[in-house]
Amino acid sequence: MEDALPEFEFTREYGLSHSDFFRILPRIEPSWRQLDPGRVVVSRDDGRSLEIAISPEQIRKLASLRIPYIDITFRFTGWTVEQRAEFFEYFDRAFQKGGG
Repeated sequence: MEDALPEFEFTREYGLSHSDFFRILPRIEPSWRQLDPGRVVVSRDDGRSLEIAISPEQIRKLASLRIPYIDITFRFTGWTVEQRAEFFEYFDRAFQKGGG
């Protein structure tokens, strides 16, 4: 692809536990493979790949609430800006939690 970048890395914080992440991921990326406890890879038929690394689970304390969160690093190889934007739109919607 002409406008695809060789590699692009981006990190975001998500209000998720590890169990939330691994419960939801197969629904949106059935072809994922776990490389080790904190890393998965997604390969596309057109040669693109995505490595996802998750940080150790952390807890944010708000008064008596304990909210788990993780940092997720996405390393895209061979993806265009548009393909990455489309991925994040789908990924964020799948991992979005309800709220008021």
